[in-house]
Amino acid sequence: MSTRFSLAFPLGVTVGKWTRTFEQRFPDVELVVRPSDDPLGMLAAGEAHMVFARDASADDERHLIPLYSEDVVVVMHHEHLLTLEEHLFLEELADEPRVTGEPSEAFMRSVAAGDGIALLPASVAKALRRKDVVALRVEDAPQSSIGLTWPREGQHPLVDDFIGIVRGRTAHSSRNPEVAAREASARETAPRKPAPRPAPAARGKRPRRR
Repeated sequence: MSTRFSLAFPLGVTVGKWTRTFEQRFPDVELVVRPSDDPLGMLAAGEAHMVFARDASADDERHLIPLYSEDVVVVMHHEHLLTLEEHLFLEELADEPRVTGEPSEAFMRSVAAGDGIALLPASVAKALRRKDVVALRVEDAPQSSIGLTWPREGQHPLVDDFIGIVRGRTAHSSRNPEVAAREASARETAPRKPAPRPAPAARGKRPRRR
């Protein structure tokens, strides 16, 4: 089995719960996890074995498993007139100047300076939040989707195991019997907590003598 497995993910995607489980099941594998502005580019260049990608789809080069979707919000200066609206729609934003480029701290500084508004996935806006910028839901904006993707050719041998972790597959249902056996052994050798002692029985009161 390969001793190195690399992943990449975009801003706003949290992968810790899955990578921690992977490291527990495969302690001898070097797991490399990197944030990226272009996870699909890293995948195509062979710099990652598997990536989390935003608004991607399967094609002739790669497989893709859809994971979840999230709302798209508009970010703007906290004193912008549109913040007074109870509900926002794309039509109301059509004539507003836009801040463009890859979301970053510099990007949000431009929004805070009043250079324009921007549409961002909710998790990206949260990751870059500032006190002088507000994020408001856009009622009719299409959602942003997150998927897990990997090459059709030259698939890394640990891809199926990582997919199982993301899908919540336990070690016992893992396709790798060595992983299931190792976790079962760890549970058997773990020290057991002593059982709590039962509470002493309440004693009845003796009748008073007259």
